[in-house]
Amino acid sequence: MNSLFKQYDRVFEEKEPEVGKKNTDWAYSPFALQDAIGEKNVKKSWIEYEKLRLSGIGADEIIFNIVNKIKDMTAIIIGADIETLGIKDRIYNKSKIDTKNWTEIELKNFYNKLVALYHGSRMGGDELDLAIEKILLSI
Repeated sequence: MNSLFKQYDRVFEEKEPEVGKKNTDWAYSPFALQDAIGEKNVKKSWIEYEKLRLSGIGADEIIFNIVNKIKDMTAIIIGADIETLGIKDRIYNKSKIDTKNWTEIELKNFYNKLVALYHGSRMGGDELDLAIEKILLSI
C-alpha cells in the first residue's frame, strides 16, 4: 500500500511559508498588465492583474505602473516625443501603438479615476486592490 502512494509523498508535505518571499508559482510579465490596458482588453487586463496579485506584487506598485502607462500614452497623443518623455524606445513605441485604442479624453478620464481611486483608498474608501480590480473591469 505504501508503494502506491510513494510518488505523492512530497506533494502533501506541509511547508512553512517563507516570510517576505514572493510567490513564483504564477508566471507573470511585469509589462503584461500595461500592454493589456494599452490594448483596452478588459479580460486580459483582469487576468494579468490577478497574476501580479497572486505573485505577491502589491497594489501600490501595480497602480503606479498603470498610471505611468496612462501618462505616457496621454503625452504621446498630445504630441510628446521620446526625448521629451525620457523613456526607452520599446516603451515609447508600444505606447504609441496603443494610443490607437484610446482617445485623449478617455485617457484623461481614466487617469483622473486612478488618482481619485488611489487617494480615496488612503482616506478610508475601498481597499486599493479591490478598487483597481473594479476600474480594470470598467475599461
